[in-house]
Amino acid sequence: MSGIFLVDLIVFGLTGLGIFFSLLRFLLGPSSFERLMSVDMMNIMFVGLISLLAYVFKNTMYMDIAILYGLLAFVETIVFARYLEHHAEQSAVSSESNVAEGDVK
Repeated sequence: MSGIFLVDLIVFGLTGLGIFFSLLRFLLGPSSFERLMSVDMMNIMFVGLISLLAYVFKNTMYMDIAILYGLLAFVETIVFARYLEHHAEQSAVSSESNVAEGDVK
């Protein structure tokens, strides 16, 4: 076994471990924001994994895929963050209106 192959194996293993821990945070995360950040971290790890595959297989097509996946992951994170922000604002407004109604009665 060559030294380069061993380094590649270690890097792929650590990347897989990072994806596994991000998946655990997604499944066990107490809040929606932490789940969103774990999905973002998984997306970053996947882009890194695809880039490593491009290096190992010496194929630039994988880099194109990694760039496209990274752009889509960025848009996904922005869309979900905006959704959660809007959802949190609506919850705050509804709880404030319930408190105000309780004070009047």
